[in-house]
Amino acid sequence: MKKLLITSITLIILFARTHALGLDLYSSPMIIAVGEIYLLSNSPETSYYQPAMNFEGISLSHSNPHGFRELNIFQLATQFNFRNELFSVGTFILDNNYLSTKTFYLGYLKILNNISLGANIRYYNQAVYGYKTLDVITFNIGTIWHSRAISHGLNYSNISHSTRAGINIPTFFKYELKINPIEKTNFALSLEKEKNFEMRYAFAVSHNLTNIFLLNTGFITNPSQFSAGVTIKNNNTDISIGVRTHNQLGFTQAVGIQYRL
Repeated sequence: MKKLLITSITLIILFARTHALGLDLYSSPMIIAVGEIYLLSNSPETSYYQPAMNFEGISLSHSNPHGFRELNIFQLATQFNFRNELFSVGTFILDNNYLSTKTFYLGYLKILNNISLGANIRYYNQAVYGYKTLDVITFNIGTIWHSRAISHGLNYSNISHSTRAGINIPTFFKYELKINPIEKTNFALSLEKEKNFEMRYAFAVSHNLTNIFLLNTGFITNPSQFSAGVTIKNNNTDISIGVRTHNQLGFTQAVGIQYRL
C-alpha cells in the first residue's frame, strides 16, 4: 500500500509537472530554502530553472522530497565559461525498486551589459517498473535585468515533445524581483502562472549573518509552503542545508555542496 501511494504521488508529480501542482521534486538546498525564488539561489542548478542566471561552479546535492525517504534525488550540475559565454550541464537521478527517473539538461547564457539571456533544453526519461517509459523533451528560455540594487527575472517553460499521447507538461511564466535595500540583506518576490492553475506567489529573504553564514527563509502559496536554510561559506566552497514544509505532505530536506570557479 505504501509503495502504491508513493508511486501514485510520484506519477502525478512527474507527468503533470511539479511547478503547476506546487510540488517540487528536483530543487537544490538553496532553491528549497528561498521558496523557489531563483534570483536568491544562485547556483549551477539554478540554470535549470532560470537559464539566464550567471554563476560559474560545480554543485552536488541530495534531497528527499516531501519526506518520502524512498525518493532519494541526486543531482550534479556545472556552469562554466567558454570563450566569454556560459554553458550549463546537469542531471537529476532517482532510481529505486519501483521507479526510475533521469533528467539531463544543456543550457546557454549570453550576457549583454546588464541584461542576461539564456535558454536550455531538458530531456526526461521516466518509468514505473513494469510499465512503459515516458520520454519528454522541453525547452526553457529566460532573461534577467541586473543593476546594483535591483534585478528582474522572467522565464518561460514549455513542452516540445512527448512519447505518450495525452501527457502535457504545463507551460508557465514566472516573474521575479530582487531588491537590496539593506546592506547584507536581499528581499525577493515571485509570481508564477500556468493557465489551468491559480497564480502562485512567493516571498523570501536572504541575509548574510557574517562573512561565513548566509541565512534564508521564504514561503510559497498554492499550496502553502514555508522554507528555511543556512549556507556556510568557506573560500570558494559553500555547504547548504534547506528544509521546506507542505500543508498536506511531509517536509522536504536537502543538503548540498558547491564550488565556485
